[in-house]
Amino acid sequence: MNDKKELFENTPVTKAILTLSVPTIISQLISVIYNIADTFYVGRTGNPYMIAGVSVSLPLFFMTISVV
Repeated sequence: MNDKKELFENTPVTKAILTLSVPTIISQLISVIYNIADTFYVGRTGNPYMIAGVSVSLPLFFMTISVV
């Protein structure tokens, strides 16, 4: 708890933003890589409806995460 309080009170704004944003960016990149792998393997089936389902799921997934 004290670390978070110190981060917001004593750390320069740019360093605080970087400290908080780097884990978020890494997790989003992992999600994008996972979705690209899903699209690749589903794309090998040749079914355009399955590819469309995978392509629609990424924005829905990000919207769900942004609400939480």
